[in-house]
Amino acid sequence: MKIAAITPYKKPDYLVETVIEGIYKNNIELKCSCPGNGVHKEDILSSKDLIEYSKTADYIFAIWGKQKGIYPGINYNLVKEINQPQKTIYIDGSEWNCHAQTYSNQVVMAKQNPQLRKGTPWINEDMYSYCNFYFKRECYPEDKKRGIIPLLFGAVDKNFSGYELLEDKTIDIFCSFGQVNDGLRLEATQICQKLKTEGYNVVTESNLDYETFKKYILSSYISIDAWGGGDCCARLWEILANKSCAFMQEYNILFPNDFTDGKNIVKYNTSEELENKLRYYLNNKDKCLKIGQKGYEHLIQHHTSKKRVEYILNKINE
Repeated sequence: MKIAAITPYKKPDYLVETVIEGIYKNNIELKCSCPGNGVHKEDILSSKDLIEYSKTADYIFAIWGKQKGIYPGINYNLVKEINQPQKTIYIDGSEWNCHAQTYSNQVVMAKQNPQLRKGTPWINEDMYSYCNFYFKRECYPEDKKRGIIPLLFGAVDKNFSGYELLEDKTIDIFCSFGQVNDGLRLEATQICQKLKTEGYNVVTESNLDYETFKKYILSSYISIDAWGGGDCCARLWEILANKSCAFMQEYNILFPNDFTDGKNIVKYNTSEELENKLRYYLNNKDKCLKIGQKGYEHLIQHHTSKKRVEYILNKINE
């Protein structure tokens, strides 16, 4: 199989990285328009050469990237110049709206009304009309009715810690966010700080180097995920990849091959529910260990980069 991919120029994007890594792990031949996000140097072609390569490629992946500063995002003109809509798949990893841009006070208002997390324009209507398939990271039930296919982040190789835990877990809760403006991140942090004053071993440090960050997750009975700019963010997959019991703010978006509350994940919808469940599981740490292991097993079965690309190919061949 051969895939031609139009990718965003250099700007790191978690979904782009997931898809690119998954293509390689499925031993699929890949040629791309731009460097970055795990694309091998030898697989980067000029626009002219990619257009030629696309003539014999099985699929064209047009993968969204945020336009910001020096980063131009995806070259939509190149998608059209390739001119193969029947085999073009658009992969939309945006949040807040289809350009990943927020309007005035949207973040603040969305704290009170999560429906406002879905801004306008929500769908790239040009790509929706042009491409044969449209996959979307933040895909709601009403989007699926239009034929849009949900595609969440997944675990990439760098999420897994190379550190081997040689002793019992030593941290009760790990709760670390780069920003606390979205979802229940602030509330989760405040609850954890409260529990720390009660004598629990709680880590709420931020701006950690990535290896230390993963080691803390691996060493924790419980690690907390909450919505970021989108419901789906990298934190969940980092937790699951390191066998900590993942506490996940429940998504409003669609979640293919979802986890099961109390079996391989712990879900919460409010700060009160989060605190109550934290207290319960802190008194039942044996359950945390089982859920962390089961979560890891479900991740490996359904939610790695390799599995994401298998999912894409299965959906377009249904």
